[in-house]
Amino acid sequence: MPEAQSNPTSRPVLLRICLLAAFSFFGSQLLLAQISSNVSRLEDHPGALSLGVSYGGMLERNAEFFGISGEYNRRLNKLPIGLSGSLMWDREEDFDKQKVVETFTAAITGAYLLGSRFSLGTGLGKNFMDTDNPDETYKFTDGDWITAVFGGYQLPISDRFALGLSLSFEYNISAKETSLSVDLAFGLGI
Repeated sequence: MPEAQSNPTSRPVLLRICLLAAFSFFGSQLLLAQISSNVSRLEDHPGALSLGVSYGGMLERNAEFFGISGEYNRRLNKLPIGLSGSLMWDREEDFDKQKVVETFTAAITGAYLLGSRFSLGTGLGKNFMDTDNPDETYKFTDGDWITAVFGGYQLPISDRFALGLSLSFEYNISAKETSLSVDLAFGLGI
């Protein structure tokens, strides 16, 4: 009996279905990342450090990505508003072109805390290093500008630790492409 082979073109379709299901589940509380952020819910610890992982797909082409990020967030006084800076790395695989590109991006974001667990926000990022060159090595570049809208949910673990889940809709301004991603972050209030 011949072995069943997986079809790489079906993977983004499955990803989109899962992302849309997640969006419909959280849709009543969230807008639509890789650009995402959480606002510290702790008034006595207005800052937060977090590490996160993300997974998403491009909507206009047969490509998906995963990434990691580090972020520092600062709540403004006792207001439910937070500003943050983050550094992200992602690996995108384009199945049609059979091409893999790794990218570093710096971003600034702002988010508004709705109650004690939900937040909505937006951000702006700039790719500054990637492997999209003939040598396929990391090189500094004048990369793409990216913006995003995201919603987040925080699950407290203790007084200072929390898990954050966010769903993001990104728009690559330079390439005129959109993507959806789901992010999971572990945060420490400082």
